Amino acid sequence: MLKNALDKLPHGAPFRFVDELLELEPGVRAKGRWRVSEGDGFFRGHFPGRPVVPGVLIAEALAQLAGVVAFSGREGEGGRPARLARVDVKFTRGITPPADIQLEAALVREMSGLFLFEVRASVCGEGAASGSLVLADEGADGARGAGL
Repeated sequence: MLKNALDKLPHGAPFRFVDELLELEPGVRAKGRWRVSEGDGFFRGHFPGRPVVPGVLIAEALAQLAGVVAFSGREGEGGRPARLARVDVKFTRGITPPADIQLEAALVREMSGLFLFEVRASVCGEGAASGSLVLADEGADGARGAGL
């Protein structure tokens, strides 16, 4: 079930950042992992010689995991048109390769096609990023053009 849920993400290589689902409660929460290595292409231009995982990619990985939570177990799951509508994530430490980034996303509230998540990223048990994000289900009437 875990592999199958991850395969339904609309993101493909090289833009899928969730490598593995560790836990999934559809519509509730999930834990996943993103493994980064110095060979990852984005490191060539992001602080060459002193690579740091870009915060925007950590936020994207968290959004991808949140998308799995939001749409797994629903009728017509997978490939749903959704967009990242809001990000409020604080980065508390840099992540350098190689690293196994542990990702967590928990649904706080759903309303009119908007999904509010609490998210967290950590490495070796130490927090690296935490906050909230909102996904908008583009297929839901209430989410189109909804103000946040």
